Amino acid sequence: MRDFTEATYADLLDAAAFEGYEFLTVREYISREALPDRFVVVRHDVDRKPRNALSLARIEAVRDVPATYYVRTEEGIFDPDVVTGIAELGHEVGYHYEDLDRADGDRESALASFATQLDRVRRLVDVDTVCMHGNPLTPHDNRDMWGDPPEFDQFDLLGEAYLSMDFADVTYFSDTGRTWRDGALKVKDHTMGEGDKRVQADTTRELIGLLRRGEVDRACLLVHPDRWSSSTAEHVAQSVKDAAINAAKYGIQAVR
Repeated sequence: MRDFTEATYADLLDAAAFEGYEFLTVREYISREALPDRFVVVRHDVDRKPRNALSLARIEAVRDVPATYYVRTEEGIFDPDVVTGIAELGHEVGYHYEDLDRADGDRESALASFATQLDRVRRLVDVDTVCMHGNPLTPHDNRDMWGDPPEFDQFDLLGEAYLSMDFADVTYFSDTGRTWRDGALKVKDHTMGEGDKRVQADTTRELIGLLRRGEVDRACLLVHPDRWSSSTAEHVAQSVKDAAINAAKYGIQAVR
């Protein structure tokens, strides 16, 4: 069966729900005083194809699954109608920031840019959490924009999806590289302060198997909407694109 289709994604949600996992947004994870014993945080980084994000948001809404969507403000990607549409379906929306990249590593300029872009998103929806965008082609890690400890209060934020989750307790899975398995394809998509990860999955079917067998109690799933297709033509095109991107990533790793 083909992976990274909307039907496969629906199967993933259904399996988690059937096994009794509670679904949390990033906002809920950070703000709750007590967390359930078993839960899944579903996070979406809307890097491209905002309409795909709206489609996944509808799949989640009919299953009463809340998720968190982080939106970029780049020209051609930032779609106000999609942003408000996702929020109206009951999901959390946050800012997918890349301001240290924009400022070419200048932290002061990055923070000023961050304030401006965050306000653009807040004109449409409430924003309580943010998440960095990791561009493998730049030398910067946008998380380095923050101090130690991060001063989220100055922007009236609860936290950041990478920096404010305890990944020693929550097992992180990302579809970056068209696989759920950690490795060289996750150039910047890695957690900070993570514990030893006991389990891995290559395919979505394998990830479903982990949930069904109860091998993971608390999980965070990063799902990029542009990777999940609703038609055969889109599936083939995205597969080819991901393969080319993966080849480029391996090339970058080889010369470093």
